[in-house]
Amino acid sequence: MTRRFARTEKGHGEIVEGRRNLRGKVRTLLFLIDPAKSAEQIEQQASQIGATYEQLAQLVADGYVVELGTETAIAANDDKAGAVDVIDEVGRFRIAKAFMNDTIVDALGIRAFLFTLRLERCATRADLKALLPDYAQSLTKKLPKSDAGVLIERTGELLEIT
Repeated sequence: MTRRFARTEKGHGEIVEGRRNLRGKVRTLLFLIDPAKSAEQIEQQASQIGATYEQLAQLVADGYVVELGTETAIAANDDKAGAVDVIDEVGRFRIAKAFMNDTIVDALGIRAFLFTLRLERCATRADLKALLPDYAQSLTKKLPKSDAGVLIERTGELLEIT
């Protein structure tokens, strides 16, 4: 019986449509939300990047994230909660690209300009995956190893090509 979280339509829109209502670690935390991960795993990753449990609670309170509860409750709550579980390939690409862009810009600031230009030329998750080594190298130069590791790991999950 583990707690799980999923993005709502509002949370999905914040990422995919680039609404930019959230900033910094709170926006990065929204990217970490995945129904396949337990709440403990998400909280552990969040703490590694400096996000707090209060920020996760705020995402829930603001309607960006919904708690699904146990795995048996996931199916029962999907329709009621508005959680987004099935995402098409274009949606997956846009989420991964937005995550990479947001995290590299947060880490490097204006120095991320050349990388973001390369990122803009990408048209598939495979293209993004080809940039992963440069992305990882840039993050590890600028961020503490644990922070960079969490971001790189999540990027790998988002880019997983099935």
